Amino acid sequence: MLASVVVSRALDRDLQRQAGLTLAEHHLLAIVNESDPQGIRPTDLQLLSTLTKSGLTRAVDRLEALGLIASRVCPTDGRGQLLVLTAKGRQKLRRAAPEFFRSVARYFADHLTDRDTETLTVALERVASADRA
Repeated sequence: MLASVVVSRALDRDLQRQAGLTLAEHHLLAIVNESDPQGIRPTDLQLLSTLTKSGLTRAVDRLEALGLIASRVCPTDGRGQLLVLTAKGRQKLRRAAPEFFRSVARYFADHLTDRDTETLTVALERVASADRA
């Protein structure tokens, strides 16, 4: 548990310094980027993030204010809203990627052997699939 906190704080610090984003904001951009090109509903985005409903609202508002994501009306439900990554958001994510992956390596992956990585991968896949059972 402590390792998770230490790594998360270090990644957050590096992202804020390098890209002006928190780790949670960067994660939201990555989720939106990987979602359907039409966009992702805020409720689905929350399920894929670590944020509370109010935390998600604040983060989405900030990302929209920065011009990194935009909301549009859902074509199948006029009352619904979809979030999409803007061109500026894609550029921000792309520019942040090299340093982000270096940070992941520096604070996490570089400390693992190949055997550690294999064991951890199997264990985390098992844990992730247990939630879907």
